[in-house]
Amino acid sequence: MGFILATDSTCDIPRETLKEMDIESRDLTYYVDDVEYKEHSANKLGFHEFYDKMRGGAKTHTSMINEDDAREFLTELLKRGEDILYIAFDSALSGTYDNFKRIADELNATAANKICIVDSISAAGGEGLLVTLVDQKRKSGASFEETCEYAENIKHHVMHYFIVDDLKYLARGGRLSKGTAIVGNLINIKPVLHVDPIGRLVPFKKVFGRKKSLRTLLDKMEERYNRESDVCYISHGDCEDEAQWLADAIKEKLGIEPKILPLDYVIGSHSGPGTLALFFTGDDRQEK
Repeated sequence: MGFILATDSTCDIPRETLKEMDIESRDLTYYVDDVEYKEHSANKLGFHEFYDKMRGGAKTHTSMINEDDAREFLTELLKRGEDILYIAFDSALSGTYDNFKRIADELNATAANKICIVDSISAAGGEGLLVTLVDQKRKSGASFEETCEYAENIKHHVMHYFIVDDLKYLARGGRLSKGTAIVGNLINIKPVLHVDPIGRLVPFKKVFGRKKSLRTLLDKMEERYNRESDVCYISHGDCEDEAQWLADAIKEKLGIEPKILPLDYVIGSHSGPGTLALFFTGDDRQEK
């Protein structure tokens, strides 16, 4: 392809699919009751097992890719004698981008090949959608420089809308106050959230009940979708039936067929089981 495209495990695209796309990937780390796991390690938990543990009260937390890991990964890729474009997990949610950027700057001072690190300002299937669009640009024959420029531009057109089933997980991660989460759960408030232009998770609408929140996701896509790409992803935290309902509704309304992805464990650790997220292209991320 002329250069290497790489990303991290938070993009939700399965490792096998990334390999088929000729995209390299590095794992973030998650912990369940203080036991350490890598996203694609031999001892990783099964998808349903992970979310069942959360439902059962297991404590989860995560850690970013540190500088040593970033250096090891990039140094190994440089041995292939090609430039590297790395699309990193949202810098507003993780220090992974900052670590990769520092190491890339260090390596770029002496390496024969160039390294470009792009802050995806995206998460989960949104990061996956960005990776997919950039890969399409790469495979169209665009140069390394053209593809890096494209990535920096198109990332602002990747729309993220999502809902959660239990607000306590967002509260635990500091996204909502504990009081708001308790009251919201008691009266069945289901906030719809989006990722804003600088990558922050922001609640923008409160609805009552799961069905209305699901419908709001569909309504937002009808309102904001610009048909710049027919690629659309739905990520779910062990709620596949609802993901399929949304996919079917989008196909009926808009004539495109979303791909359903399992929500990776790093994101799921902070949003919880029942998370449902929708990703598509729009004109800009500023919520109207």
